[in-house]
Amino acid sequence: MQVKMWRSRSFRGPAALRFRFRAGSHHQVVASLLRNHPQVCNFTAAARAVKHEIERPRTLDEAQNCFHSMTLMQPPPSVFEFARLLGAVVRMRHYSSAIGLIERMDVLGLACHISIWNIFINCLCHLKEVDLGFSALAKLIKLGLRPNSVTLNTLVNGLCSKGIISKAVMLADEMSSIGFEPNSVTRATIIKGLVRTGKTDLAVRLIGKWEKVSGRLDAFAYNTAIDGLCKQGRVIEAFNLFNKMVFQGIQPDIVTYNSLIHGLCCSIQWKEAVVLSYKMGDKGVQPNLLTYNSLLHGLCQLGRWREANILLKQMVAEEIQPSVVTYNTLIRAQCNMGQWHEVHRLFQEMVQRGILPNVNTFNILVDAFCKEGKLSEAERVVEMMAQKGVEPNVVTYNSLIDGYCLHNRMVDAAKLFGLMLERYYAPNVVTYNALINGYCKSKQIDKAWLLYQEMLDKGLIPDVVTHTTLIGGFCLVGNFHAAEQLFDKMHAYGQSPNVQSYATMLDGLCKAKQVDKAIAMFQQMENHKLEPDIVIYNILINGLCNAGKLEPARELFKGLSAKKVEPDVVAFNTLINGLCNEGHINEAFTLFNEMEGRGCVPNSGTYNVLVRGFLRNGDKFSVEQLLREMNQKGLAADASTAELLLDLLSNDASILQLVHNI
Repeated sequence: MQVKMWRSRSFRGPAALRFRFRAGSHHQVVASLLRNHPQVCNFTAAARAVKHEIERPRTLDEAQNCFHSMTLMQPPPSVFEFARLLGAVVRMRHYSSAIGLIERMDVLGLACHISIWNIFINCLCHLKEVDLGFSALAKLIKLGLRPNSVTLNTLVNGLCSKGIISKAVMLADEMSSIGFEPNSVTRATIIKGLVRTGKTDLAVRLIGKWEKVSGRLDAFAYNTAIDGLCKQGRVIEAFNLFNKMVFQGIQPDIVTYNSLIHGLCCSIQWKEAVVLSYKMGDKGVQPNLLTYNSLLHGLCQLGRWREANILLKQMVAEEIQPSVVTYNTLIRAQCNMGQWHEVHRLFQEMVQRGILPNVNTFNILVDAFCKEGKLSEAERVVEMMAQKGVEPNVVTYNSLIDGYCLHNRMVDAAKLFGLMLERYYAPNVVTYNALINGYCKSKQIDKAWLLYQEMLDKGLIPDVVTHTTLIGGFCLVGNFHAAEQLFDKMHAYGQSPNVQSYATMLDGLCKAKQVDKAIAMFQQMENHKLEPDIVIYNILINGLCNAGKLEPARELFKGLSAKKVEPDVVAFNTLINGLCNEGHINEAFTLFNEMEGRGCVPNSGTYNVLVRGFLRNGDKFSVEQLLREMNQKGLAADASTAELLLDLLSNDASILQLVHNI
């Protein structure tokens, strides 16, 4: 009777669970057939050759051929040799193929050891079939095999990989009832799963709970939680856990220190990161490549690229060779600062050191050139990628599409999008956002909306950026009703409008002269616990002034300090302009004089607004005074101010001369 399991070629998920492992079945029948097989001879030599193949199979075909040879040997190799070979197949990520080989072992009666079952369950978990993994657990227990910590840890890892952390925790709690105390691997796996799904607080609480039960954990569990806190920017909490770890007598290792140093650098605390690196050295833990990469990243974030270059030289002097990540960090920093000569030097240096640029290196260059409007250079970088044999990825296409859209080259953007599809690259939300933004800015709202519908049809979930961009596009073409509808629908897609979304909508309403609606939406924003920034207040103050509602605009401006929002030059200019338009020129001039005392320097716009106000008031003396100040500060009159000056003061030689000077 032949035992049926699922084959790797016909794996169909849960319905395919038809295996019946039977310890020892068929072994005697198959063995007698193998003894008389003409190909089975010189077993000692064959065993040596097969053992060599087990060590390092390079391809799946080699592993399968080796497996076939092993099944022909008599006596067969030990189950541990089979396990080693299967482990190699799993490391190649051929999980379905490994399942097929185990099925063959069952036919030959060789799958009678827990190590084979562990590999089998591991493959199921990698294929996201954790439920089948638990079915396999039940089956092996029925066959009289005893699961071990590897079996249970594999299932815990499978649950965590699928994000089912609560079941993983329950399984860990139940392990002790069947005679297995969760070990450091179990706990570390759960902690890692919690951190990966953003539940770092729960991870920290579990560490405290397990400390009480087991006395102490190992460094890996602490390191995982510390790293998660640092990546969330919660560096103080990470240090609290670090101190707790030390108090428990667990020595921090290089992984611990690197997580903390990276966290400090990301939160712009570079000096503290350097101090920690010295303390680390004092504890006998030497900095490695990751330590230096984090410190370099911190310096680059601060724009201190000269010091970064010095640190690079120090790193090389200490015989720590930089990696492609090191150079990518430095190249990105120089790109952000527009230091193209330095970018070229770094690129050449990394190649001379034998460090090949990867797709991330090229993506940094493409993105930087696109943002600078250097689209020809960006296209040349993509050509260079092809010459170097580096395959562009979705990020490459996204950067170039965004570059075309930002510079209104929508035909080129659409062609590249089509090419992306032809080459079987799946566009993501970022791709669609770039195209939608481009079409909205060029007032091609119909094309933008079609792309939005295409996203939904493909199962992509539009994000806040998508909706905010479309809302802005509708406002730009004057379709405020559609903008409001889309704003209201954001919640239906599981998204809450952010400050930018409100700013876009409020700006649209104010431009449509619907100031009362804008004020109501502003109050709704505050009710939703969103803190308006100065951009929001500027939009409302401008809308109120344009609607002739000067008093509410004044009150909104005066209330900024109470809201802990400092007015910027736009806020001052907007209210000064509103006051001038309503004939309150003296109040406007008083506000102008307050600016510098409140840490806000008047700009060209401020002076132009006031000059126009005094011109309309016929106050030539104040106009001349302001023009002299503008001349001294190197500020220019704008077109509308210059036109008023020329029209109204064509007979005043002194003012005309000042106009010519500025």
